[in-house]
Amino acid sequence: MFSRAVIATDLSPSSEGIVACAGSLHALGVVDALLVHAIDLSRGPSAEEDASFARQAEALEAAGIAVHVETPLGYAPHAICSLAATREADLIVMGTHGAGLFHTGFSGSVSSDVVRLSPVPVLLAPASAASTEDAGRGACARLLRSVLVALDIDAPMEPLAWLAKTVALAPGARLELLAVVPLTFEAVREGRESRAGHLLGELADDLRRAGAPDVVVSVHRGPPDELIASYASSGRYTLLMLAPGCQDTIEKAFGSVTNAVIRRSAVPLLLAPPGCDIAAHQRGNT
Repeated sequence: MFSRAVIATDLSPSSEGIVACAGSLHALGVVDALLVHAIDLSRGPSAEEDASFARQAEALEAAGIAVHVETPLGYAPHAICSLAATREADLIVMGTHGAGLFHTGFSGSVSSDVVRLSPVPVLLAPASAASTEDAGRGACARLLRSVLVALDIDAPMEPLAWLAKTVALAPGARLELLAVVPLTFEAVREGRESRAGHLLGELADDLRRAGAPDVVVSVHRGPPDELIASYASSGRYTLLMLAPGCQDTIEKAFGSVTNAVIRRSAVPLLLAPPGCDIAAHQRGNT
């Protein structure tokens, strides 16, 4: 599973909950963590931040995770993703909508660029789910109780299907595979609802054959961004899984569904790597 994690902290008060969340990721297999604080060259570190960094490292060790620390210089997303690659991490954990480096929220923020560049899945813990140490610890301790996997049948499903399989095999995991079909004439004419049910049914069967004990399938009609965002804030789920897409505009960096969900989610989000750097490379060679 995800034995090695890179945990990004900005050392703000909200990051205490993020670190506590990361310390409770035993269900995902996390036993080794690299705690990263990218230093802002414009102001440098402070004694207070040094103390916070040491305290967060100690909290992870107390949770039974082997901890290493890094304080790279420069732009945080590049440093975080580079360390994830060189340390062969399986997962990046960070916050969104918090203070400090992450204060601008998802679009155009550090979180956004990490998701765009990351070679591995990214677990985003929103401030509402990790506002305190206790809240963050609780959010990640019950992470797999009710997992919603939102799939887009008109996009490549392999990255999210692989991620769903990885999570589904964890002890105690319950997954709901969801596809939302737009209420349009084209969707009806093309039989998208039937096709969605068929594709999700095949994926559910694959997961069950692999040993996943609790997988269900749901196909709904309506605006995908609105419906999935409403599920994200409903309180019915403990984790949402998505596969962001790569767009050409900053405003829709990962598609309307991901943007809507990230702004309203009350629970952590596990995002498959979108491969934006690969997509950019391919466009440059056409």
